[in-house]
Amino acid sequence: MEELNSLSFERLEYVADYCNLAKQLEDRLILARSEITKARTVRGLSFTSLYNVNVQSLEPAARVLYKEGKFELLDELQVKDEEEGNTTIRNRKAESSDANIEQEKPKPEISRFRPFGILEPSSAKEARKTMRSALQIICELATLQHEIKRVDSKLLTIKKTLMEDRELSQKFYEVLQV
Repeated sequence: MEELNSLSFERLEYVADYCNLAKQLEDRLILARSEITKARTVRGLSFTSLYNVNVQSLEPAARVLYKEGKFELLDELQVKDEEEGNTTIRNRKAESSDANIEQEKPKPEISRFRPFGILEPSSAKEARKTMRSALQIICELATLQHEIKRVDSKLLTIKKTLMEDRELSQKFYEVLQV
């Protein structure tokens, strides 16, 4: 019974954290929407390609790593390092020293999806940053949801054993009554 109570309390804490993060996510999404609206009014709706239908497939803007019940948002540099590690290209020894010098200066990756053009308003850049933090919150929500499901499965097994023990004790009680 104590284990059931402790698991219930643990679940309650996870649910409270989940609700707090959901509220933070809602605030971030509202902020991003207002920043995009601000960018549209600054730039003009006719100049944006946001409403144009484009059938080209886009590269993923973010990658999520799932490891042992934890969801993590990968940085662009980590994704590039993993992709470069998967491809093996042999270089000559003289060229490799020059390549190392060039690789020391990582350039910031510019997103390919630019509905406001190359010269984006600052509010559009802020909306991108806000959406990045919203994605991080979503990863935390997914991790909490996984933990809640894990605790729920433990609670279910404990409740089943308690029900079986209850039925067994009722049968013993009936036998003792006779």
